Amino acid sequence: MTFPFIINPAQQLRKVRDLTLFHINKEQFLVIACDSDGGIGSKQGDVVQVSADTLGRFAVRVPLFEQIACGSSPFLVIDCLSVEMEPTGREIIQGIKNYAAEAGLADELQFTGSTEENVPTIQTGVGITVLGLVPAKSFYPGTTRPGDVIVCAGLPKSGPKHEVRLDDPEILSLQELMWLRSKQGVHDIIPVGSKGIRYELNEMIAYSQDFHSHQIEWITDCPLDLAESAGPSTCALFSVAQDELTSIRSQLTAPIHPIAYVKTI
Repeated sequence: MTFPFIINPAQQLRKVRDLTLFHINKEQFLVIACDSDGGIGSKQGDVVQVSADTLGRFAVRVPLFEQIACGSSPFLVIDCLSVEMEPTGREIIQGIKNYAAEAGLADELQFTGSTEENVPTIQTGVGITVLGLVPAKSFYPGTTRPGDVIVCAGLPKSGPKHEVRLDDPEILSLQELMWLRSKQGVHDIIPVGSKGIRYELNEMIAYSQDFHSHQIEWITDCPLDLAESAGPSTCALFSVAQDELTSIRSQLTAPIHPIAYVKTI
């Protein structure tokens, strides 16, 4: 069956790092970001024990970070919960809504999802998808340029190795990420996930314009473990002109560590 209102949908889709873009028209992209959590929660089978509310906040954090980092405005959160609605699901959903409200999603119509009502569960599973819209001219991936320094804001942390808390001053907050994205001198931003800083930095360079002419000079005395998992994006990389870094450092609570310089081959 064909649908006349969709023209060549496969040709309108493309992947950029962990994001899927749908070209709505020449001026706008629909941005799709998702993440999942398993074995984390308040049920007896969960390996990492946290409250359902805390899980909800961290579950939506990663796709929200990905949306905001790329310049997109998130407008819809879809939660797929492998738990019952009462009481666990409702508590997770409340955590999702409370955290998303900090990014401007406050209308009930901006949330939808599903729970498991047929099979009793002893372990928590959560999948989150966030949709956003971005003007093509304001889509930031690929904007790293020679002369930039690539910086890590926040420290990489992940359970069960670390206790991960939203009030930890060593992790990048949503408000700090939004401030970074609004800063004119900041170019690309990429949240760090389970593959670590080195992987994400290579992704940042691989998607930069004319990346074949870019060379990375790693800063050898950086104290961070570049392979450490950052779990729910406890830190993020951003590229910025070197003369802007001092002013940015003074505005953030999260620790700042330069990782590498971008030079022309």
